[in-house]
Amino acid sequence: MSGVNHYLVGTCEVFNRFLQALERVAASDATVLVSGESGSGKGLAARALHEAGPRSRGPFVAVDLSALAPSLVEGELFGHVEGAFTGAHRARQGRLRRAQGGTLVLDDVDTLSLDVQGKLVRVLQERVVEPLGAEQGEPIDLRLVVTTQRDLREAVDQGRFRSDLYFRLAVVPLEVPPLRARLEDLPLLAAALTERIAAARRVPAKPCSAAALRRLAAHPWPGNVRELENALERALLLGSVDERGELDAEAFDFLGQTSLGVPGELADRALAHGMTLEDLERAMLQAALAQQAGNVSAAARQLGLSRRAFQYRLDRAGRAGSAT
Repeated sequence: MSGVNHYLVGTCEVFNRFLQALERVAASDATVLVSGESGSGKGLAARALHEAGPRSRGPFVAVDLSALAPSLVEGELFGHVEGAFTGAHRARQGRLRRAQGGTLVLDDVDTLSLDVQGKLVRVLQERVVEPLGAEQGEPIDLRLVVTTQRDLREAVDQGRFRSDLYFRLAVVPLEVPPLRARLEDLPLLAAALTERIAAARRVPAKPCSAAALRRLAAHPWPGNVRELENALERALLLGSVDERGELDAEAFDFLGQTSLGVPGELADRALAHGMTLEDLERAMLQAALAQQAGNVSAAARQLGLSRRAFQYRLDRAGRAGSAT
């Protein structure tokens, strides 16, 4: 789509649907909630909404809320006047005011405290921001895009996120597909990322061989596009090439290697498939029981548990499974 960051590339059906929705939404001025797994490209989607939208000539201001100490978030967003608190020797314009006429992106909005959530509700309702220590508010005119890798509806149900703020943010929800859901796009995506990395690092842009692409497609990509970019950068700098000068499969042998070895790789794969601890425990118990032909004592020994502990966990897993 024209006007959209060219690293949002893909032709598979699931990603095309996402891009089409992104294009329709970008033309409006609506608040957008972008969700997706870590590294899937939520930041790129937010940038694309700005670049392809009616405020593209205005400022693009992004703030990573998860990287800020809770005590600093309010001042960072709303700003403060001189003398508002000890150490406030001069006034500071907050991110909301700095995004005037453009787009403000709040990354990891789910990390906001309930107190700041309440103040943000008032800002969105009145379109006025009141800096800390100010006696009156200042009008704002901006587009808001927020990102999260968590289920905000679940956070609302658990009392960790205000329902009134959720409904104001989720005017238009967009979900970025994880990389494992669009492996058809891997060759196109790898080529685009390789060109970008090579230009930034001033190294030759070695393409991936067919064998290398098969190796990449076999990886679960728990870190999504960000993990792919890091893997390609490492391979470009250190990896081996075949007789045609293309990165070979061995250039990506490091994939899946973690500080925890095989358990770490299995954990990555479980997380990549959305499994919970309960899912993994139930699968381990059932697998051990199957391998030991139903012998509970032998299955317990295989997992390093007492027979009683194994039976307790098995019963608990069964109850949890029936409850879902």
